[in-house]
Amino acid sequence: MTERRVFTVATVVLLVHALDDALVHRQPGLGAGQHAVAALVALVAGGAAIAVFPSLRPGLRAATAGVLGVFGLVNGAMHVQHVRADAAAASDVTGIVAVAASLALLGLAAAIPYRHRGERPHRRRLARAVALPAGLLAAVVVVVPVSLAVVDAHKWREPIGPPPGAAYEPVAFTAADGLKLEGWYHPSRNGAAVLVVHGGNSDRTGSVAHARFLARAGYGVLVYDARGRGESEGTPNGYGWGWQHDVAGAMRLLAARPDVEDGRVAALGLSTGADILLDVAPDRDDLAAIVADGAAATSWEDWRRLKPQPTLESAAGWVMFEALELFTGDPQPEPLAGEVARSDTPLLLISGDRGPEYEFNVQYAAAAGGPAEHWNMPDVGHTRGLHDRPGEYEQRVLAFLGRRLGT
Repeated sequence: MTERRVFTVATVVLLVHALDDALVHRQPGLGAGQHAVAALVALVAGGAAIAVFPSLRPGLRAATAGVLGVFGLVNGAMHVQHVRADAAAASDVTGIVAVAASLALLGLAAAIPYRHRGERPHRRRLARAVALPAGLLAAVVVVVPVSLAVVDAHKWREPIGPPPGAAYEPVAFTAADGLKLEGWYHPSRNGAAVLVVHGGNSDRTGSVAHARFLARAGYGVLVYDARGRGESEGTPNGYGWGWQHDVAGAMRLLAARPDVEDGRVAALGLSTGADILLDVAPDRDDLAAIVADGAAATSWEDWRRLKPQPTLESAAGWVMFEALELFTGDPQPEPLAGEVARSDTPLLLISGDRGPEYEFNVQYAAAAGGPAEHWNMPDVGHTRGLHDRPGEYEQRVLAFLGRRLGT
C-alpha cells in the first residue's frame, strides 16, 4: 500500500507540472494547442501507470518508478537551472516541486527490490538474468533519447544583458508565423549585411564574436534570439524546427534597412543555425551566400541517409526525434541533402573533427545544386574555428563573402 501511495502521489505531481508547462504557463506567444498533444499523452501515460502499478511484479514496479523518476528529474532540472540563471517564473514552481517528486520515485525504484527480497527466489534469479540486458537496452533506446529530447525542448533561457557595443541597436521584428523576436543590429558601412543565426541551445550572445569580426569588416550584422531563446517568444527546440519563420522575419528587417543595398545580404549560421540556413536556402533568393559552420542533421531522416544500416544508435535517434516532435508540437523538416540539392545559393560549408559532422558536410557539398566549398578543420571542435584559428577563419570567411557580396 505504501509503494502504491508514494507512486500515485509523485506521479500526480509530475502530471500537474506537465499540464502547467504545456497549457497554463506555456511559453510566450504560443497558443494552447501547441503542446496539447504532449499534455494528453502525459495524462494518458501517467494515468495508465497509476492504474497498473499495483498489479505489476516488483521488478516492473521498480522499473516504472525509475523511468518516470528520470524523466521528471531531467525536466525539473531545466527549471532549477532557469531559477539559478535568472529567477523563478512561469512553470518553474511546479517544475521544482516535480524534482522532489522525481527523487521520491527514484527512491521508490531503489527500495522496491530491497523490500521484496527473498520472495519467489527461483523467479527472482530468472528476473535478474533478464533484467540487466533488458534494462540496458531500454536505457539506450528509450530513456536516454527521450531525456535528450526533454532537454532540447525545455532548455532554460538566460538573461541577455546589454549590447556588445554602442553601435549595436536593439531591434524587434516578427517571424513569419507571428512570434515576436528580439535582437541587435550593427549598421552597415559597405552597403552589405550578414544575418547571423546562433546554435540550437544558445541565443544571440553565442554569436557575438562572429558579429564583431563581420562588423569590423564593414558589414551590417543582425544577431537575434531564435524562438524560445533569450527574449524572443516561442518554445525552444534544439534542432531549430520552426526557425525558418524566424529567418524570414529577419530577412524582412534587413530588406527594410536603408544602409543595406538590394541583393547584398548573406547569412552565417552556427550549428543548428547552419542547418536552418541550408534548409531555407532553396526558398530564399534574397540570400546571396551562406556560410554554414557546423551543419549536421535536423531530423532522423538526415541520420538515416548518412548511416542507412539499422543499429541501436539509429533506433535511439528515431526515438529521440519522435519524442521531440511530441514535446514541441513541431514537425521534422525535410532532409537537408534534398534541400541543398534544390538550392543554387553559393555555400561555404565549415566542419570540424573527422566524425559525423565532417561526413554530413561532405554529403552536402556533393549534393549542392550551386557552387559549394567545404572547408574541414580536423583539429578544431564543433564551431570552434573562430576561437581556435581566428586569423585563418576570418580570412577564409571574409574572402568568400567578399566574392559573393562585392566587398
